[in-house]
Amino acid sequence: MRFTKRRLFYGLLATLAVFYLIMPSGTAVAQSGGEASDRAGAVSLNEEALKLVAARDYEAAVTKFEEAAAMDPSNKTIKNNLALTINSYAVAVSKSDPRLAEELYQKGSDLEDAPYNIFMNYGVFLSNNARYEEAGNILDKALNAGKFEKNDELNIRVNLGMVYFKRGFFDEAIVVLDPAAENFKSAEAYYLKGRICYTQGKFDEAVENLEAAVKYGKSGEYGKAASELLAKVKKESKVESNFQSQSLYHFKIQFDGEKRNDVKVDKVSQFLEEAYNEVGSYFNHYPEAPTQVIIYSKSQFKQASDSPVWVAGLYDGKIRLPLNDILTSADELKRLILHEYTHAVIFNLTRGYCPVWLNEGFAQTLEGEGLSEKQIANLKKQISRKQIFDMKSLEGSFMGISPESSVVLAYDQSLSFTAFLIEKIGQSQLVDILPEFSQGKSMSQIFTENFYSSYEKYQTDWLENLAK
Repeated sequence: MRFTKRRLFYGLLATLAVFYLIMPSGTAVAQSGGEASDRAGAVSLNEEALKLVAARDYEAAVTKFEEAAAMDPSNKTIKNNLALTINSYAVAVSKSDPRLAEELYQKGSDLEDAPYNIFMNYGVFLSNNARYEEAGNILDKALNAGKFEKNDELNIRVNLGMVYFKRGFFDEAIVVLDPAAENFKSAEAYYLKGRICYTQGKFDEAVENLEAAVKYGKSGEYGKAASELLAKVKKESKVESNFQSQSLYHFKIQFDGEKRNDVKVDKVSQFLEEAYNEVGSYFNHYPEAPTQVIIYSKSQFKQASDSPVWVAGLYDGKIRLPLNDILTSADELKRLILHEYTHAVIFNLTRGYCPVWLNEGFAQTLEGEGLSEKQIANLKKQISRKQIFDMKSLEGSFMGISPESSVVLAYDQSLSFTAFLIEKIGQSQLVDILPEFSQGKSMSQIFTENFYSSYEKYQTDWLENLAK
């Protein structure tokens, strides 16, 4: 399930109204003439800046507050106003101009006695851009920056817990989330704890936390998400509760110990570590957290995943491999692992927002075989019949596509269009856009901003090239 992006916690004008206390000019009476003049000038500039804030002209307001702070360095109110306005400005431009937003967050966090709000929003900004290590450091500063509003403590803990989860620091995530769950009865915190326990294969603890999330979330977003995951956990636990686990450098594998030889655990382990290097090199990305891998027999896979018969493997946050009698060669097993691990890396880069056709196109590309003459001939035939899929219709899951011949066409189109884009745009350029999906950008927006042509034009050119 895809979720709304982590929240940026605005509190702009309301927060400013609390903290923007103007120093009356009378407080400077006991000072020398020069000092009194500076203080009066600073108060005047502060007043001008407040009007600019009310008009949401944050850039000009920041300049005024900086001038005021320079005139009266000891005025804590002005310094606080400056910090909060920098925070507001950064939040306002975080989507339209992320580079400026980062510069502002950095400037604000470098201020002496910077308020926690800046660290909180800066951390969320970094997390939204999949920069989890930096996000964790900044959010930790927010949590330890001093007294904060009660709801903000919840938000910081939930975001920091999510960052730890993304990095594979499961114990640290639970420590941060426990107070958020227990003190605030937060459905989101309980849901995250449930996800972490589920990822670790701790089914009983996952059920306990997810049931709490359902209880406190009721019909809200996280209550519904917890209810869906709870059903999934209960189904999978019937198959996996007695599975053994084996930890590799970059993976944690679970499997039925009685079927160890049948499901080729040793060969899977070898190919997974090879895939970590090969796929990581292609995308220049090596996930920090261990990737969870579950190996099933064919019947176990069907029982746990309830997926269509044509599914040869699955990534849904965990790599799921149905092996033994399905696979007849080591080459086939290696291609399957390269394919599914590519999905894991792309998920990590995009936070799950990558269009499915591009995801599947990359995954098939990493398998290494490319389009066969038979596949190309079928694509040409479907183009001539005008039965080709519009690529926008392939941005969502393929699970609902039928019959199986249409599924094959969807995969072939995905590989063909991705190969065309790599040829025309370049592999590194196409890879570089992936993190932009995590910012909520559409494929159309990304094409226009990065490739100076429209999504539709590239699709038209691809079809014309293929039809030749």
